[in-house]
Amino acid sequence: MGTEEAIKKLETSNQGLKVILDNLDEQLKAIRADPKLTGMVDDLETLFYAYLKTWMKSNNEIIDILKEK
Repeated sequence: MGTEEAIKKLETSNQGLKVILDNLDEQLKAIRADPKLTGMVDDLETLFYAYLKTWMKSNNEIIDILKEK
């Protein structure tokens, strides 16, 4: 895989992650409705948000490194 292809794949990945982040609350709606999980969903949402943001940041750092070469 060439550098340009790797950059494109990472950028595509970030676009997908952004869509997930933008819709995270909606995606957790069903879990939020389960009374057995009351109180856990906020923590779960925070965890997912942090995980996805970290993944995007890592992708961006790799993109920057690849663009330098």
